[in-house]
Amino acid sequence: MSKCLNPDCLQTNSKTTFCQKCGSKLLLRERYRALEILGQGGFGRTFLAVDEHKPSQPYCAIKQFLPQAQGTNNQEKAGELFKQEAIQLEQLGKHQQIPELFAYLIQDNRQYLVQEYIEGQNLLQELAQTGAFSEAKVLNLLGDLLPVLAFIHQKLVIHRDIKPENIIRRKSDNKLFLVDFGAAKAATITALAVTGTVTGSAQYTAPEQAMGKPTFASDLYSLGVTCIHLLTNIEPFNLFDVSKSDWVWRDYLKVKVNKTLGQVLDKLLQQGTKKRFQTVQEVLEALQLTAKLTSTPDIQLKSVKGVNPFIFIYKVVGYLNKIIVFIWWGSVVLLAGDWLGWWG
Repeated sequence: MSKCLNPDCLQTNSKTTFCQKCGSKLLLRERYRALEILGQGGFGRTFLAVDEHKPSQPYCAIKQFLPQAQGTNNQEKAGELFKQEAIQLEQLGKHQQIPELFAYLIQDNRQYLVQEYIEGQNLLQELAQTGAFSEAKVLNLLGDLLPVLAFIHQKLVIHRDIKPENIIRRKSDNKLFLVDFGAAKAATITALAVTGTVTGSAQYTAPEQAMGKPTFASDLYSLGVTCIHLLTNIEPFNLFDVSKSDWVWRDYLKVKVNKTLGQVLDKLLQQGTKKRFQTVQEVLEALQLTAKLTSTPDIQLKSVKGVNPFIFIYKVVGYLNKIIVFIWWGSVVLLAGDWLGWWG
């Protein structure tokens, strides 16, 4: 069977070239055929598809840009974010726990991403099916996902939408995948200095991100909120006491949580960024996890206790220049002394 990609049609067809109802082409780039709708969000609709160019015709996922935002400016911005997702996936999709990008294309004036299909449930679906996560299950989640976050942060990218729906457990091996980079932001010095578009899912969004100023610690905050949602099976908005301006997630626990994990979650959930963990490595050390961070051939720049890596390098280079100049002047003085001694 074949699903029409025309948003106004979506007719299910036999395996033909054109839709029998609206006449639209059923194949993307003459090779990717949509089979069924997997889901729909604010930016687009996702289809399960097959790659007909490969002998085995493996599954893949087609994401169609389908903005719900009204107004020309909003739609243009949404279109930019969709294209940005393709750019981010091309850069990050080589990680074994991030879907690989196969293609970015425009057909019939609509944008599409074609990417690796991860067969499995997202963690929100798993929560609905199995109930609140145990302490061990949340620790496994942190041990599995924190190195993925370290990888994208080392690539100077902030995900900005960490939540249970964007974490998929692969059916074949229970490995967790981080998906949906539509809200991701490049963490350049310029980008971090400017207030940007507010994006992400409200219940999981860090306070600074809600004001358009996300940092790497914003992803860690969202991961913390994700963990307490999974531990309690209670929506995050209901876990925050406005009168106390604090999280009261322990009041809703039905499972035991040890002191170390509790303290780590509390620190992840701090409202002030300086009170929070700044890097993934700090979280791993606090949990006493020995997960090995994925190394890349790139220079790995990480924020250390809130210090911007570029500014840090700039200062180090400045200090080295001062040392070199000091040594040079010292040599000049010594040579001058020798010269005067020779003449005397």
